[in-house]
Amino acid sequence: MGCTQIDALRISPHYTATDWQKLDMFMPADWKAAAEMVKDRLDGRFLKYASSCLKSTNSGFVVLAIDSLILETIQQFREGLIDGHGESGRLVREFLKDVRFQPEFDHAARIAYYKDIRCGLLHQAEAKRMWLIRRGQTSLLSALPNKEGYIIDVQLFHRRLQLSRDDYLSDIQAHANKKLRDNLWKKMDHICNVRQQRGAIEAEGS
Repeated sequence: MGCTQIDALRISPHYTATDWQKLDMFMPADWKAAAEMVKDRLDGRFLKYASSCLKSTNSGFVVLAIDSLILETIQQFREGLIDGHGESGRLVREFLKDVRFQPEFDHAARIAYYKDIRCGLLHQAEAKRMWLIRRGQTSLLSALPNKEGYIIDVQLFHRRLQLSRDDYLSDIQAHANKKLRDNLWKKMDHICNVRQQRGAIEAEGS
């Protein structure tokens, strides 16, 4: 039996495409609800599980894999990018310019993170080159003495990502950030349209 129409239109654990489409981007009060929906989508499907995984001492790889997926997603929201195909490297590097990841992630570190962590974990389930994933470090990221790799603190990285997410949610609620708001609306309208198309197919098969 296929999914119900309500399930098919869900854009996050607690919201549906209809909930989003009821919002008016020109109504200031609706931006708080918009931020809540985006947070529910990011946290309810991914970030809260990464946080839970951190309780296990052997979870560094899976947490960084989830975090890499989400940071790329947040950057797509920021830019209003509908299709990120072929853009992953640029999106990851751009996101890591965020103040929450500076000054540790300089130009070289941003490139290395994309190639060795993001692509390594998502494509081969391993970190490439000499990257060490650790906890309890004094800094988020530090270069190895031989300059051939890095030590990354997964707890600090995950926390910085959460803070960056919070910054983004605050920014889209600020009236001055019109471009950021327009980009989010474009992205979410596309997501809702896709959900409705899937819902029509799934309803036919139920």
